[in-house]
Amino acid sequence: MRTLAIALTVVWLATLTSVNVALAAEPQIHKGTVVSATNNQLVLKDAMGREQTHLVSRETKVTINGRIGRLEELKMSTRVRVTTDGGDKVVSIATVDDEKYLLTAN
Repeated sequence: MRTLAIALTVVWLATLTSVNVALAAEPQIHKGTVVSATNNQLVLKDAMGREQTHLVSRETKVTINGRIGRLEELKMSTRVRVTTDGGDKVVSIATVDDEKYLLTAN
């Protein structure tokens, strides 16, 4: 009887662990150009021409040309990379510098 209780406990703990791992979503990266950037909302257009709206919090890290910036400083048509936590929470927004990527790719 004691062995059965231990076995059931192990199975239960394994199930809880797998559920927690399944709930942890992978970060997602969205790339596009800025359509608008307001106090708490970023709208960007992706490569397919579709608009995406991201809600931005005070905790969101904004980087413009390698320096800390504010959402409102992003200009229309600026290329950006938005990183989310895998859900709806925006973790960071960074401008994309094509020349920097071209230099590092060679």
